[in-house]
Amino acid sequence: MHIFNLYKLKCIILHTLRHTWTWTFVVFVAKLLNNWCRRAINRQEQPQLHNNNNNNNNNVMEQEIQDEAPEAPEQHQQEQQVDQNAIINAIIADEPMDASDVENEDADDEIDIDDEEGDVDDDENDVSDEDESDPELEEMYSDNDWTTSNDESEMSTTTSNVGLGPFEPIIPQSTRPMYSFQPARLIKCQFKDKHCIGGFPLGRSGHRIIASKSHLYSLGGYNPRSALTAARRGRCLLFQELWSYNFATNHWTLELNADNASNMPTELASNALAIHNDVLISHGGTGYPFGESCSNDCYVYRTKDGNVGVERLKVSGDLPTAQYGPGIVIHKHYLYTIGGTTGFDYSCDVYRLDLRTKVWENVYICRPEMRDDPEGRYRHEVVYDGKHIFVLGGGTSNSVYDLQRIPAYNLDANRWDYFDTLPDRSSGAWSENDKGYPRPRKCFSCVQHQSSNGDIEAFITGGLQGDFSTYFSDIWKLNLRTKQWTIIQTASLPRALYFHSAAHSGNGCMYIFGGIEYNDKETLKRRNDLYKMWMTIPKLSEICWDAITYYNDNLDLYDRKTLLSAGIPKSFTERLPPQRVLTENGEPGSTIMTSLYSIPKRARSQMQ
Repeated sequence: MHIFNLYKLKCIILHTLRHTWTWTFVVFVAKLLNNWCRRAINRQEQPQLHNNNNNNNNNVMEQEIQDEAPEAPEQHQQEQQVDQNAIINAIIADEPMDASDVENEDADDEIDIDDEEGDVDDDENDVSDEDESDPELEEMYSDNDWTTSNDESEMSTTTSNVGLGPFEPIIPQSTRPMYSFQPARLIKCQFKDKHCIGGFPLGRSGHRIIASKSHLYSLGGYNPRSALTAARRGRCLLFQELWSYNFATNHWTLELNADNASNMPTELASNALAIHNDVLISHGGTGYPFGESCSNDCYVYRTKDGNVGVERLKVSGDLPTAQYGPGIVIHKHYLYTIGGTTGFDYSCDVYRLDLRTKVWENVYICRPEMRDDPEGRYRHEVVYDGKHIFVLGGGTSNSVYDLQRIPAYNLDANRWDYFDTLPDRSSGAWSENDKGYPRPRKCFSCVQHQSSNGDIEAFITGGLQGDFSTYFSDIWKLNLRTKQWTIIQTASLPRALYFHSAAHSGNGCMYIFGGIEYNDKETLKRRNDLYKMWMTIPKLSEICWDAITYYNDNLDLYDRKTLLSAGIPKSFTERLPPQRVLTENGEPGSTIMTSLYSIPKRARSQMQ
């Protein structure tokens, strides 16, 4: 069973865990999985030679784990032996463990980030000393062929259908390198070889993405080449599309477009997007040509439970000005919107919508010429710590705002406060011009997450300055409690990028999608590349799930009972899309809806 291969399990767990009680737990898990593997092998009518070798390897790994485990108190060992015997007897009686039991065990596997930061830095320094030519962009998946020795090939090659259920579809997979968890490293998601033409988003800019625990959602955007195709077909010149990307299966799905949702908005560039109770909410935006038609509407997008569709909220009250490039935050039962532009005028006014009554309220009008209010801007980013809404960067058509002194709207006092930030004084961030601060910018991406000690951290990526001649590929982190800036020296975008979007999946992983790429030849291309970066060290259960889906990206072929009986907790099986069925010829079935903007004869994954 490659999902629970003991060698990979040891590489994932033993490298991370260090507490004394955890070794005893590892011994228990190793024995449990070894008995499970033996039972699965004994059930086969004609056991093969390499299966016996794998079984012997598992026994060797079990012995190694036992030798490394420290001695536990006698009482604890007796209690553990009783629990172990009971579970093994349940397996023999064909009674799988309850998924909730595994979930509860994983819930306690928190890692102290403060203690681990020094270890991570030391490891990265060791790598850089050994090979200073290694690129900063680390790819877990690669289009290149991998060559390994026989032993390494046996450990890294996987067949994702082994031991999961009565039917075993044969889906060959290429040889991959062994999984390794890499925090603060940018990894490119290789999804394009899994899709047909039109089965994944084309290159775009000005779109917005948001994420849940299981999916990434991409709404709208613009590409001049696809706009020409849309004009010839009499369609909207912007992407009237809502795409979803499932993290576990590495697969895109077109959820909504103008065909199955006739009320899709047409102002789908530089809008704002949020998620609330698993429902997507968009606000504002512009159509094409930009600035000629703007929106102050709110749309709700539903993609689950058969209730698929788009709904324009019927609102009342003091509505905000129709504009694009705002920032939105959901606080309690209010949706706050800050800033934006009509294409001519810029503001930093604050409005909020009561999501219960659907009534807009004007809560603060900025008057920078009369008092110390922030100046109007668009394509800024907002982050939120429960008390303040921080406004980062942004600008106008020919100017940008710095990131040293940050304005923040005080939710309780209904006023603007200002916070001076601290620079990163490391050699990688310090220069005579910047002095340890990220340079002023707009059209960048930003996500926030909460670290294990409760601090809110914001990560910004890419962007450009107001002169449209300076572009960025760097990644910075801002701690909202200490106001400390830190450059991420182990990761950066492969090329400068702006008008892209980023989202946080809730488990500490950031995703970056699309945007306009500036390369060394001074040319601009709209991209559809997807990158991920772990912003922190998450729970051990999240790392294990990341490893399982790395080797097995077709778990949606199996019913949930099979996955639960294989030991995967329910909280993770719920992240999978609905189960796919096999066709008569044994191929996975598909009801994929393709993009209306694809160009069949000259389809490209990267559109200029």
